[in-house]
Amino acid sequence: MFIDAATDVLIIQHVPWEQPALLGRVLTERGLSWRCADITRSRDRSELGPVTALAGLVLLGGPMGALDVADHPGLAVEAELIRDCAAVSIPIFGICLGHQLIATALGGALHPGANREIGVGRVRVITDGLLGPAGTTQPVLHWHGDVVDPPPGATVLASTPGTPNQAFQLGGTVFGTQFHLEADRATVSAWLDTPEMAADLTATERDRLLDDFDAEAESITAAGRRMFEAYADAVSARAS
Repeated sequence: MFIDAATDVLIIQHVPWEQPALLGRVLTERGLSWRCADITRSRDRSELGPVTALAGLVLLGGPMGALDVADHPGLAVEAELIRDCAAVSIPIFGICLGHQLIATALGGALHPGANREIGVGRVRVITDGLLGPAGTTQPVLHWHGDVVDPPPGATVLASTPGTPNQAFQLGGTVFGTQFHLEADRATVSAWLDTPEMAADLTATERDRLLDDFDAEAESITAAGRRMFEAYADAVSARAS
């Protein structure tokens, strides 16, 4: 795949069931073209073309660890791509594994298995901005075990006791969320039907996940739109 237009956003997938969902819809609504690529087995990024041809970079979730380059060499390629995009202010958004990849590529430490959070929960907003006023809570969909420190210079937007860095922003062009604001009901249903995802869940979690998501879907979607629209604004500014 060769990205040859500055209005294209490259979305990195790590597994087929991780989809851009709401994020992709927001980009499309804003008139921004995007395409997906899976480079987890790649040892270089020659197929992607020059970084300067990108208007934006998105990294989705996945079951692997952010530093598991022995089994997934493309993760090292992604880390290099993140650093190169950040160096020239190409907007970047990371979700779950993508959040961890951005943070570690830019100097944050990874803590494998430090805090398992799966299901609908709440994060505390600690910085006024995209997730609401500081001191409030925001419902989100969690699905992670690893925890990552924010990269140096980043502003942490939200936190939980076991995951101090639930979301961060670095300047106006780098965004990361440990949780899944992109997910919609179809996404959650597909995950429940995916053996690799369902294996992470207890029987109780499987039984209640969709109902829990439905109860908070409106607020989760609203927060996702705020985050993704801010990212789309950054992409549009880059492309103009």
